[in-house]
Amino acid sequence: MLEIFDDIIDKPLQEEIKLTLLKSSSNFPWFFIDDITSSVSDTQSRPGFFHLFCDNFQDNSYFYSMTKPIIDNVVDKLKLKLPSVYQSRAFLQIPLSLRNNSVNNAHIDYSRPHLVFLYYVMNSDGDTIIYDKKWKKGTTDKTEILTKNLLIKKRITPKQGRVVVFDGHYWHAAEQPKHNNRCVINNNVTYEGIKK
Repeated sequence: MLEIFDDIIDKPLQEEIKLTLLKSSSNFPWFFIDDITSSVSDTQSRPGFFHLFCDNFQDNSYFYSMTKPIIDNVVDKLKLKLPSVYQSRAFLQIPLSLRNNSVNNAHIDYSRPHLVFLYYVMNSDGDTIIYDKKWKKGTTDKTEILTKNLLIKKRITPKQGRVVVFDGHYWHAAEQPKHNNRCVINNNVTYEGIKK
């Protein structure tokens, strides 16, 4: 599965989310992370910021309710039965002066069957890249594959209000933004009938 929906939520809510996450006066709690993909390898260092809305099926943030309409609208469009949000996180990347490749290592978020609902908070550079290969059971979900060994299945440019939905077992990566901040909300969702 790979679907793209523009304006998944109405414009006023898009603006509310953007202002809440990115306007300094909102005091939104961002937390520093050494590598945006939680890399365990020495092949990249892409610092950024994150916020955990929901973890292990439990609300973790006062701000989580603001992002729920994104999930609800995707669930309605896809007609998913008994959806459950395993984890919901926001990520903020800032432009870096990189000497090496600007594409993060390919990764998956979890080994459990899930869909990714990746929402773009703002227009930006730093495409999302979904590759042609899937993670296979029996390998660790934290193993990162060097991007050069995979073929691109789909490239998605961040556009405010856009959400891309895909099988979370596809290896995927983000390009490091060069000109703008890049802000996304990453939701990992399970549902009744998902293939084990």
